[in-house]
Amino acid sequence: MQLPKQDHYEVARDAALGKLAADLDAARLDALGARFDPDSVTIALPALCWQILVRPDPYEMCLLPDREPVQISWQIIALNYLAARQPQAPHGFRSFADFVEGRSYLSAYDARVCRRLSEGAGREQAGFVAAARRLGAEPVVGEATRCVFRLFPLFELEVVRSEADEDFPASCNVLLADNTLKLFSLEDGIVAAERLVSALEGRTPAARKG
Repeated sequence: MQLPKQDHYEVARDAALGKLAADLDAARLDALGARFDPDSVTIALPALCWQILVRPDPYEMCLLPDREPVQISWQIIALNYLAARQPQAPHGFRSFADFVEGRSYLSAYDARVCRRLSEGAGREQAGFVAAARRLGAEPVVGEATRCVFRLFPLFELEVVRSEADEDFPASCNVLLADNTLKLFSLEDGIVAAERLVSALEGRTPAARKG
């Protein structure tokens, strides 16, 4: 009998779920800023301005309060975050180019994250500030506009937006927290940055219907 094929997203999600299910330690989850309920065996995880609920067995991940299913890219990064074995708080931010492990991804990160944000939700200052506040962040306006987004309790990203001048259009750089590789892989960090850009564009973690 031929088994049904799984796509690579499902394989990645199932691997992350397996790591989490093997270690549902309440103290470790608490250190990650998640809340574990031993009675219902569920985990509540803050994500930007939302709350995600995870049930490892039988598996369910939904967006509260309406219990909407969560899209699979969000599932993967949330599960890998919750499976982190050595939670550490961030102490600052690093440009993606500063991660030696990410050199081969640099052009893709620039296109899929920084340029997309610069040409979309970050193009106009007022629109960017409004979108950031909807996600629970407060931009600091100076020579450049800087804004820290808490994607998960211990994982933050900083957007640095430079205003347009007579030579260059407005541009955005998305910095990763310096604890990124203590929480999950750099690939997960890239996906997390993409999810932030999507959120600034007005999308929620809920799976698209239809």
